[in-house]
Amino acid sequence: MVMYGSSRPLLNWVAYALASAADPGFVWTDVRLEGEVLTDVDPLSRNLIPPDRMNVVSPAGLIPNDAVANMAIAGVIREEESDVALGRLLDFLRLPPGAQRLLARGSSGNRPKVLVLSNAHRLVAVWPARALAPALGAIVGAGGSLFMTFADAPPGSHDAFEIRLHLEGGNSKSWRQTTLRVEKGPSAGPFRPGSEHRLGEFDPVAAVLARDFQ
Repeated sequence: MVMYGSSRPLLNWVAYALASAADPGFVWTDVRLEGEVLTDVDPLSRNLIPPDRMNVVSPAGLIPNDAVANMAIAGVIREEESDVALGRLLDFLRLPPGAQRLLARGSSGNRPKVLVLSNAHRLVAVWPARALAPALGAIVGAGGSLFMTFADAPPGSHDAFEIRLHLEGGNSKSWRQTTLRVEKGPSAGPFRPGSEHRLGEFDPVAAVLARDFQ
């Protein structure tokens, strides 16, 4: 899932609500600039996420591991390994070490392990668009699901995501009137393409924000 809009705090609130519903044990990674100070309306400034499930990294900390992947695959390759299997392994090994460790924790029951990546627009310079689809495939193949927020226009590789949401509105304090518009999604359910949801009327987002965001 990728969600974009102009308000980073509100994007984070909606991602927090959706991730909580999908996987109460979700893990969050925030791409943060050195010395950046969060606003007091941002959920990441309120310690809502336990420290062992909250990670802060610089853009450079999420550069794909091409060299590491190539070295690792050379040490474990077997003649009988299929090209498909090798490709999947390479894609997984190219994930940043932190993502690999998070996926290794396993999922909650039968549900995918949700990984939230906020401020993903800051990765455009270090993560080529062509690498996104293989990375998503590696995450899904390892039992995970990626929720990405993009505080800008959507990335050029946004079609790699099954669900694409546009959060229309820039004032987090008037979140109840903000509209979440579905640009891409499954044919049934709340994320049908073309559907729109006012946050104040859209559970579980409304329930979470009404409780935690004052």
